[in-house]
Amino acid sequence: MQTFSRVQRNISDQTTLTTLLSLLGLLLLYPSMAAVYPLLPPLLGIVYVKWREAFYRQDYLRLVVWMTYAVIVESVWSLPLYGVWTVMLVTFTVFDPKITYLLRTPGSINVVSVVVFDLLYLLFLYGYGHLTHTKVIETDLILLYYFLVDIVGVILF
Repeated sequence: MQTFSRVQRNISDQTTLTTLLSLLGLLLLYPSMAAVYPLLPPLLGIVYVKWREAFYRQDYLRLVVWMTYAVIVESVWSLPLYGVWTVMLVTFTVFDPKITYLLRTPGSINVVSVVVFDLLYLLFLYGYGHLTHTKVIETDLILLYYFLVDIVGVILF
């Protein structure tokens, strides 16, 4: 009987393993599936809000996870590399102080931050396409769907 008690995992090992496997699923599976199935949105607005929360809490592991997710989404979707990081930093340094000064409730701050981030990223993609004389993104109703999913996702999570 003592052999089986030694084989059992510690509860902290189980939570670490669960966290690791869910992070691998998030980082590797979801962006690839979202590139294949257009109804799965890239969730970049939610990534921005979670990145900002991790930055304020000084949770550097989650900060790196969200930044890695953004790079993987960009590479899988053939978007300009580090564009999400650039728009994240611009939104965080320029617009977030003003948003948090004007609004007091965290829910409204998150919603307005997602709206600002998504619009700035869309402008960034159009500007990048104009500079490189390529069509980076197609204007479709699917972009409105992605925008609405980001807003609803931030409200729910």
